[in-house]
Formats: sequence, C-alpha cells, structure tokens
Amino acid sequence: MKNGLEHLLGGMLRLEKSVAILTFLVMVAALAADVIGRELFGIGIFGSVKFAVYALIYCAMAGFGIATATGSHLRPSLADGLIPRRLTGTAIRIGNLASAAILLTLAYAGYEFVEFSRMIEERSDTLDWLMWPVQAAIPIGFTLSAVRFLIYAAFPALLPEEQGIAE
Repeated sequence: MKNGLEHLLGGMLRLEKSVAILTFLVMVAALAADVIGRELFGIGIFGSVKFAVYALIYCAMAGFGIATATGSHLRPSLADGLIPRRLTGTAIRIGNLASAAILLTLAYAGYEFVEFSRMIEERSDTLDWLMWPVQAAIPIGFTLSAVRFLIYAAFPALLPEEQGIAE
C-alpha cells in the first residue's frame, strides 16, 4: 500500500510540476507577445493580459500542490517547543488531519463557486469564455493537497522533510 501511495504522490507531483511549467510559459508568452506588439507595432494583443491571469490561476494552484509535496509551506513555529518530544508524532498527524480538513472545506467551497458559475454560464467580459473551467483549478488544487495531507497523516514516513526556515 505504501509503495502505491508513494507512486500516487509522485504522479501527482509530476502532474503539478508539468501544469506549473506549462502555464507559466503560457503566461509569459502571452505577456511578452502583448509587450512586443505594443513596442514594435504600437498595439497590444487583445485579451492577452486576461489570458495570462487565467494561466496564473492554474500555475498558482499547481504551485500550492508543489509546496505541499515538497514541505515548502511557511508555517508558524511559535508552539514547536511547547509540545513534548514524545508527542511530536501525534501532533504532526493531528496537524496533517487539520490541514486536510481545512483544504477539503476550501475545496468544497471552491466546488460550490465553480458549480454556481457553471450554472449561470458566467463568461469573461474580455474573452467571452466560460469562467468555470478556469475557476475549476481552485477545488482541484485544494483537493489534491488535502489528499496529500490525509496520506501523510496515515503514513507519516511519506511526509516530506520541511524545507527552508519555519516562520
């Protein structure tokens, strides 16, 4: 089971890295094309900035998952010394379960938001695109991170080592 979960976590991370790289490149290309058009031809590309913002939403949610997968989230370290060393494992599991609960709540709220947008067929004013496919990044990103925290709570050995300095 643990090997299967390691494989799942690795696949999720590869997917999120691919999405982050692709959407970042798309965002940069859209903005660069707009700037080049303005500088060389005196006119930008209609909708390119809005398009870049939509790419940024996917990039940001993928980055959230990457931070979860690599132990790179900022976290308060104020109470670290208050927990007896023998209870550290339990406290970490409780923290992972609490993080999963918070993220599942955010994912549900995001789902409701996307579903309402889909129901009313909300469209972008600039590009006339349906908004729900763009907004779908929110519940997807939060759900993937919640799944990670649930796995970490069940199998603490899979928890990534914290990176950087705790805040």
